[in-house]
Amino acid sequence: MLAVMRFRQLVALVLALSSPVLFAQTATSPADPVPQNTLKVFDPAFIDTKVDPCENFYKYSCNGWFAKNPLPKDQVSYGRFTELAELNRAVLRSILENAAAPSPSRSPNEQKIGDEYATCMDTAAINAKGTAPIKPELDLIDSLNDKKQLPALLAHLHREGVRAFFSEGSDQDFSDATSVIGFFGASGLGLPERDYYTRTDPKSAEQRQQYVQHVTNMFKLLGEPPEQAAKDAESVLALETRLAKATLTRVEQRDPQNLNHPMTYIAFAKTVPDFDFATYLKDVNAPTLVKVMDTQPKFFTEFQAIIAVTDLATIRTYLRWHLVSSFAGTSSPEAFDQEDFNFYHHILRGQEEQQARWKRCTQRVDHELGEALGQVYVAKTFPPENKQRTLEMTQRIEAAMGKDIDSLDWMSPETKKYAKEKLHTVANKVGYPDNWRDYSKLTIVRGDALGNQFRANSFESDRDTAKIGKPVDRAEWGMTPPTVNAYYNPQMNDVNFPAGYLQPPFYSQKEDDAANYGDMGSTIGHELTHGFDDEGRQFDAQGNLREWWTKEDAARFTERTDCMVKQFDAFVPVDDVHVNGKLTLGENIADLGGLWLAYLAWQEKAKAEGLNFDQKTDNYTPEQRFFIAYAQQWCTQTRPEDLRTRVQTDPHAPDEYRTNGILIDL
Repeated sequence: MLAVMRFRQLVALVLALSSPVLFAQTATSPADPVPQNTLKVFDPAFIDTKVDPCENFYKYSCNGWFAKNPLPKDQVSYGRFTELAELNRAVLRSILENAAAPSPSRSPNEQKIGDEYATCMDTAAINAKGTAPIKPELDLIDSLNDKKQLPALLAHLHREGVRAFFSEGSDQDFSDATSVIGFFGASGLGLPERDYYTRTDPKSAEQRQQYVQHVTNMFKLLGEPPEQAAKDAESVLALETRLAKATLTRVEQRDPQNLNHPMTYIAFAKTVPDFDFATYLKDVNAPTLVKVMDTQPKFFTEFQAIIAVTDLATIRTYLRWHLVSSFAGTSSPEAFDQEDFNFYHHILRGQEEQQARWKRCTQRVDHELGEALGQVYVAKTFPPENKQRTLEMTQRIEAAMGKDIDSLDWMSPETKKYAKEKLHTVANKVGYPDNWRDYSKLTIVRGDALGNQFRANSFESDRDTAKIGKPVDRAEWGMTPPTVNAYYNPQMNDVNFPAGYLQPPFYSQKEDDAANYGDMGSTIGHELTHGFDDEGRQFDAQGNLREWWTKEDAARFTERTDCMVKQFDAFVPVDDVHVNGKLTLGENIADLGGLWLAYLAWQEKAKAEGLNFDQKTDNYTPEQRFFIAYAQQWCTQTRPEDLRTRVQTDPHAPDEYRTNGILIDL
């Protein structure tokens, strides 16, 4: 009740003066990308003054956008992020179509991105080849006649991108962020996450049966008789259910302490005596391992039990399924592609139509050769001044966080000292990498869609595994430059803002500071706050997992965040499915902290520049524009099927609650 009262007081203050009715009633189709110059950080046409902002600030700020933007049939959700992503994708399409034209003057990177795009777009050639390209891999699986052959086979499949049984890769040691070691984790599920196998409600039971039917259909497309395909699908579900039950939940995986099980490689290998890790590591091109991280010991205990008792026929069936499933998209004939879409996108997420081929091929090239493509994208779309303005805003928000830490009455001086040390150590990465990735070892062959995907996955697997034992590359990026997103890495202690995100409708040189800080400023503050959320706060300034909070301060932090868990647990976005307050806690903390820090930084800048807080633009005061701009970044239409999936799997709360839920807490 107190929270609701604070919410009403806030919006009453911010929206004290009524504005004309600007809610648009006429719907138009967003099927074509919105021209960039029509996207605004703050758009008064989106505001619906018939809605009481004290009751639902999100709908007050976004109803006009909803009316103008019905959900396209090829999208499971459509929002401001999608608007910009579609614009960026159109730019990438132009780049790729130019690069796809054969020419002796093409650079090596232009040849790779152009030929990969042209190959992906040639559906007639892919259909004509049928299952012939994948047959050698199926034959390799069928030749498994001794469990001693499994390590070499699994290494081969893992390098090609088949996520069967477990995962292997590199990451920074939790206790020494300067050291890169081998990481082993749970994997091998065909449903979105482990609880899809364990929930007992009717909808979950129905989805499991739909999954079995989907696996059956895929086996039938491979040529299996219907009865055998159905039997094989049931065996896949049974094996995956065993793996799922041994896997940590999404909530458990959010706590790095649950993943922190360092040991020698020799000790780890002994936990799975029936699997020869020495052969596996040799065949995934891993360097000599000394120390490794077993992120899920219970899972590998179950993996050992499965290897010991499962017959070879079932293992071969499971591997065939994960092979065909991993490549059932743009590398496969239309029948496989459509069946994959029907289950994962239509049944689970409600998408009515498959996206246009060029969209998916553009996305594929961005995934496989993101920095080769991104280098051209940056040159066309991201002037140096955009980077400088973003850095300036980031530095102002960091300064606001420093002052906010000083003002906390519940945090001790000892913890404040370490908190400010961590804050002042954060690296700000804006736009694109300083050093572009070298793709010279990746071969792209025009006309070989599946082979290109195999080689791209193997290239990335080798690049990742080769990091083990080498110095940490702190300049590396985890997102491609055209990406409409941002992230914080607790082990790197850096914030990362790709060029694709730093434009309207999230940031514009034509907008006032109020709108820009309410929108992009809150995102910058969001990523900074991740360094101090329930997960990020466990890492120190150097990225090491260690307790640097006093025991009393840690308890006070938990007491405060428990209130937010309970608050978000009460939200019911779809049917009877509640938001998971523990799963979304880190993002909710970051949303709240980000908005608050952006507000503090903007207020200080505005006062220093003598801003008149009563002067209106578009009939709204600066403070009104700040909060409405924050809300309008989250305007999103979402299908109920997708909403259900996201609530069960996504650490972000649905967009409506990222607005209303956070303003309640401010």
